[in-house]
Amino acid sequence: MKNFIQRAITGILFVSVIVGSMLIDKLAFSALFLIVTGLTLWEFYSLVNQGDKASINKFAAVAVGLILYISATVWQYSISIGIATVGLYILGCMSIAIYELFRQKGNPLHNWAYFFLGQVYIVVPFLMLNLLNNLFSIEFLLALFALIWVYDSGAYLFGVTLGKHRLFERISPKKSWEGAIGGFLAACGISLIFANFSPSLPIIGWLGFATLVVIFGTFGDLSESLLKRTFNIKDSGDILPGHGGMLDRFDSLLFATPIILFYLLLLLTGSNLAQ
Repeated sequence: MKNFIQRAITGILFVSVIVGSMLIDKLAFSALFLIVTGLTLWEFYSLVNQGDKASINKFAAVAVGLILYISATVWQYSISIGIATVGLYILGCMSIAIYELFRQKGNPLHNWAYFFLGQVYIVVPFLMLNLLNNLFSIEFLLALFALIWVYDSGAYLFGVTLGKHRLFERISPKKSWEGAIGGFLAACGISLIFANFSPSLPIIGWLGFATLVVIFGTFGDLSESLLKRTFNIKDSGDILPGHGGMLDRFDSLLFATPIILFYLLLLLTGSNLAQ
């Protein structure tokens, strides 16, 4: 009971902070996820530094990643500053790669590989979330988070009550097809609500939005489970009481965001160009 209450309180605060930042303005949301990106990167590099797999300079790796994230915000205010920021990021990546030539540490190629994996796996999706925030109206951002949360909750409830057939037992033994289907139906229901209040996409467009979130959110969840299984841990961290780490909370978002960004660019920007 204590764990349930702790989890519920953390979840309410978690949702309130994210939605609150959206409602304040775009810059507030970008600033919040600058912090989220930094914490998630730190958690990831702390994870891979365990044992003898890698020995990455976490401060440098996180700082370089944040430079790339910031470029998605400054670009809309000044293209020249945006280009300079991306150039600084490239220089930072090269510096970290060159640094390995002079370190007398084992597995330098592992350090390179895990460094760039963290940038692609974490920074790029959060950067695209920032772009989605800057390019489109708040309804799509709200829908993305709402659908992920509803799908996760629906999958858990249907899985606990009806789950018999394992979805991907080798990676995540508790997930079931019944839970995935139930969560998908719940997400489709929420997408229809958005369709009723938002004319930006037709009903079929919102159902496609929900379908992509569910499919790629599931892949994101399973990929993070594979990561944890590789390092033989239960949670990626303990920063969120009752919920685990940042990766545990944003794993679905990391895979769903790039797909949704391209989906909206294709549907909305493409249709405008066609007209």
